[in-house]
Amino acid sequence: MLLAEKKALIKFVSVFVGLNTLFLITLSVLYYYYQKNIYIDILQNEMVNYAETAYESIYEAEDSNKLDEYLLHDTRFDIAITDKQFNIIYSKTNDFKIKHKQGFFTQGNYYFFVKTIEIDSIKNIHYLILRTSTIDEQLNQTKSTITIVLSFSILFFAVVTFILSRLFLQPLRQYIELLNKFITDATHELNTPIAILSMSLEVIDTKEFTPKNLKAIERILIAVRTLSHLYNDLTFIMFPIHSESEQKVKLDELILQRIAYFMPLASTKNISFIQELKPCEITVNERFMDRIIDNLFSNAIKYNKRDGTIKVELDTYWLKISDTGIGFEQLESKEIFQRYTRLDNSSGGFGIGLSIVKSLCELYEITIDVHSEKELGTTFTLSWKNSRIIHTS
Repeated sequence: MLLAEKKALIKFVSVFVGLNTLFLITLSVLYYYYQKNIYIDILQNEMVNYAETAYESIYEAEDSNKLDEYLLHDTRFDIAITDKQFNIIYSKTNDFKIKHKQGFFTQGNYYFFVKTIEIDSIKNIHYLILRTSTIDEQLNQTKSTITIVLSFSILFFAVVTFILSRLFLQPLRQYIELLNKFITDATHELNTPIAILSMSLEVIDTKEFTPKNLKAIERILIAVRTLSHLYNDLTFIMFPIHSESEQKVKLDELILQRIAYFMPLASTKNISFIQELKPCEITVNERFMDRIIDNLFSNAIKYNKRDGTIKVELDTYWLKISDTGIGFEQLESKEIFQRYTRLDNSSGGFGIGLSIVKSLCELYEITIDVHSEKELGTTFTLSWKNSRIIHTS
């Protein structure tokens, strides 16, 4: 599976499961409060019924000392009897502290029900108070049930979404594999004719050619080199990139060779090279370093302005390639290294060159930075570790 497919699959599954999770959490919260309200309604009815029963049981009591003897106790509720000022006349607990309210209400972690009562034989009795916190157990059970169901639902959605996504992507995957096979075969077939054209152009004796023919030969040479550059990029894309043997590479000489190679293409837009090259020798695979420089030069020409310049600076620890091209917003600097990304569609190309550069830089632990300003140009800076430098006396 390609990286782009993996990213798309991960994004789709994440978004779908995330939205479903949000929906399920919303339903769970609504269900929790619905159940809580049901428990509270049931509790309120139970407290009202028990308050009536308790009142009837103590109605015949002769004095306050006999309240406990007559009272029918329910272990779910604490009970107290007070006067009009809520001074406790009877209670088995000493922590009854309530607001001067009546009816059913909550206070702290408790639920209360206050009923007005009158007993002829016992003066000052005015309120019967019930207190309980019994729905906590039911609410905890509801929370546990919701958590278990929610967890399994999210897991189920994630697995089902992943399986369905893979099934939906399967035809696309087959199509991509066929397309990759076609590109691989086509790339292989392009190698021989491009090589023959390149060698033939290099051995042509142009002494007796007219200026018109020389111009035609130059255009053919540019076209062949463009094809050759595209062929090399396709080769890197279609076949896995593995680290190859490293050699001592005189980077300044390699850069001069590549400038000479791209000079005909640059001349079509009247682009000139400015060189500030210090002698520099590093250990790297020459073929891969060649691909890095070629793609950076190709981009600098492709997105440069007519009569522009390309400045190439080389020091011991870094290489800097700057152009006077169209540039782009600095916020887009991370996107340009993604395969098939093109921030400007007016200059052609497939958007694979810089992804190759990034892959090769990562392979050889070369740091690549980019700075760009819209309509002012772009600068790529390559820097490498001290261990890659060949120190000469």
